[in-house]
Amino acid sequence: MMICKNCGNTVPDHAIRCPVCGASAVSADTADYTAQYDPRDIEDNRVYAVFSYIGLLVLIPILGARHSYFARFHANQGLLLLLTSAVYSVATRIATRVLDLIFGGFLSFIPNTFSAAASLIGLIFVVLMVLGIINAATGKAKELPFLGRFRVLK
Repeated sequence: MMICKNCGNTVPDHAIRCPVCGASAVSADTADYTAQYDPRDIEDNRVYAVFSYIGLLVLIPILGARHSYFARFHANQGLLLLLTSAVYSVATRIATRVLDLIFGGFLSFIPNTFSAAASLIGLIFVVLMVLGIINAATGKAKELPFLGRFRVLK
């Protein structure tokens, strides 16, 4: 059972809306662990944490700030983002090539349309990267939407 943030009544775990007031029971907010980190660690390792979200520069906090829990939190988030975007990129390229083989020539607009749609969806990774950089730069240990709850680094 959950507690409604609007009226304070109990809401069943599977509910989408509060049965009493109708407020949304689904939270889009991600977990924030900032209070669990030492403020000095946060202040000293913000720059390392920002590098976590810039592609292969995720190796900088992994190797250079291995004793910082704050930097490792963001390195985990950045590594998840990098791996997920790489898998997405490879999968969409393969799918585009397969569609090109199947529908090439006469129906060539189908693979082109798929490729354009995949590129637009791929912008989600840019948004997540910017969100992660903002969190790291402002000293917040907040999970990224969709990916943040998974752990690759300890």
